[in-house]
Amino acid sequence: MDWEHIYQRLASDSNDESAWAALERRVQNWARRDFWNVGHHLVQDVTADTCAAVALSFRAARSPETFAGFVYGHFLNARRRMLRSGRLNSQPLGTLDIAAPLADEGPDHEALARLRLALDSLPYRERTAVMMRYFDESDSARIAAELGVTSGNALRMLFNGMSRLRANLDPRAKKQAAMHAELAACG
Repeated sequence: MDWEHIYQRLASDSNDESAWAALERRVQNWARRDFWNVGHHLVQDVTADTCAAVALSFRAARSPETFAGFVYGHFLNARRRMLRSGRLNSQPLGTLDIAAPLADEGPDHEALARLRLALDSLPYRERTAVMMRYFDESDSARIAAELGVTSGNALRMLFNGMSRLRANLDPRAKKQAAMHAELAACG
């Protein structure tokens, strides 16, 4: 499916799962190109962030001819956030066994405990979306079916869940989220 066709299908039906899947595949190809040597988890994160941003701001897309550039702009923003966050050397969520009992010693004990607490603090739907995406490697269509929502809403839940998870795990992200909340409250 080409970009114009994806745009037209989403403009006529924002819940078109095949159009969202085609968009996700195209963004994933860009992410694989940039993060092929870093890890699958970053490809999935950038793809999810980009698709969620597109879903949230689709009405701002001007025309089918410029839709690829619109999506690519969101991809570059997600990529830039990923590079700035310093997560390139972090351990992917999928390699952590959060179901295993905590060991009394070891370098991952504290990080694993923080991850469990952060996941438990997420709202049910966001936690389910994050767990399905990064632990079961489910796509947005499967997450949407499980939660009984549209693919666009599933992507939003995934994006919001990952944002909250990052904020809970990284003190700098908490400070940034608090600053953004203050700015939003001011006007």
